[in-house]
Amino acid sequence: MSKPTRSKPRHRNAGPPAAPRRRPIRRGPSPDFSMTLASVAGGGGGAVLGGFLANQEVLSPETVGLAMTVGGAIGAYTLDGAARVAANGIAAAGAGQLALSLMQKRATAKAPAAPPALPPAEPARQGYRPRVLANFQSIAPEVATRLGYADDDLDAGYDPGE
Repeated sequence: MSKPTRSKPRHRNAGPPAAPRRRPIRRGPSPDFSMTLASVAGGGGGAVLGGFLANQEVLSPETVGLAMTVGGAIGAYTLDGAARVAANGIAAAGAGQLALSLMQKRATAKAPAAPPALPPAEPARQGYRPRVLANFQSIAPEVATRLGYADDDLDAGYDPGE
């Protein structure tokens, strides 16, 4: 008879093998400063020009935003270098202007022309005390008397809840 084989002893805390470590995400190389300037100039200049045209009512704000978006996209597709980055900025500014003008148009379209007329208010009732004070006096007349809320009606059996 052969001897039974024993399996290799395992440690109590043994678990599955550890997953391989992932490589950390690294930042890519930073762009040239001229590209950053071109992006800011294209976006800022386009926004100023579009805002001026819309403010002077040369074109509607929606038309200006659409023209800037389409023109900037065409420029970004056909140009190279810093001009391409500037055209991307113009397209982004145009898309933002178009979105804001459409949101403004929807917000003003939903607003009613005039608020509905309120029904005529009833005049204030004269000769009655405030409800809170009357309830307090009817619930605890001895406390009201001690606090100085003595009332002639209280002595006459006046109950404001009736």
